[in-house]
Amino acid sequence: MRVFAIGDMHLAGGTGKTMDRFGEHWRDHDRKIFENWEEIARDDDLLLICGDSSWAMRLPEAADDLARIGRMKGRKLMLKGNHDYWWETRARMSRVLDPSIEPLNGASAIVGRVAVAATRGWLCPNDSHFEEHDRKIYERELGRLRSALSSLDGRRAEFDSLIVALHYPPTDEKHQPSGFTELIDRHQAHACVYGHLHGEDIKTALTGRRELTDYYLVSADAVDFAPARIKLR
Repeated sequence: MRVFAIGDMHLAGGTGKTMDRFGEHWRDHDRKIFENWEEIARDDDLLLICGDSSWAMRLPEAADDLARIGRMKGRKLMLKGNHDYWWETRARMSRVLDPSIEPLNGASAIVGRVAVAATRGWLCPNDSHFEEHDRKIYERELGRLRSALSSLDGRRAEFDSLIVALHYPPTDEKHQPSGFTELIDRHQAHACVYGHLHGEDIKTALTGRRELTDYYLVSADAVDFAPARIKLR
C-alpha cells in the first residue's frame, strides 16, 4: 500500500466560487487534481485529505463534492479544515460519504500497517497572526491530537509507520517548537502532513526532516495539484 496526501482542494460546493482569483495556476484546479490522481493512483492506495475540501456551508451542499472524492481510487481519510463549515457529526456524515471515505477529527485509524492520528490543528502561539483568543482553540486542538495519539497506545504491534495529519501547520513561520511538535516528537511519528498555507506562505513551511519526523506541506498549490507521495519506513 502506498500513501499520498493533499489538502485544500477547495471544491466549489455549489457556491460557484472559483479559485483562479488567487492566481492563474488555480484555473481548473479541480480538474487537475482529479486527473492527476487518476493517473498515479492504484485501488489499494491510501489518500489523506488534509482539510478545506469544499466551500459548501452545509452538508447537503457538499454532497456533490464528496461524491467526486468518493469516486477517487483508493481509501480516503478526510480531515476537517478551517473552511469546512459543512462538517457535521460522524453519524450524519456517514450517511453521505462513500464507504471509501473515513472522516478523522481528533481520532486515529490504522490502514494496512500505517497508523494515522489526525486533527484540524490551529495557529501556534509564536505565529505572527496568533492572538490571545486563539489560545483556547489551540489548547483544544492539542488535546484532540493527544487523544488521537493516545488511542494508539498498546497497538504498536499493529503498524509499522505513524503519520500525524493536520490541516494547520504544526509550527510557526520560524519553525519554533509548539505543543504539536512536542507531541509528534514524543510519539516518534515517521511523518507529519499538513496544508493551509498558500502563495508566499508556502516558502515559510516546515518541510523535510526535523528530529525523527519527515514534514510535508500538501496544500494543493504547494504540490502542483497532484497528491504527494508520503515516504513510509
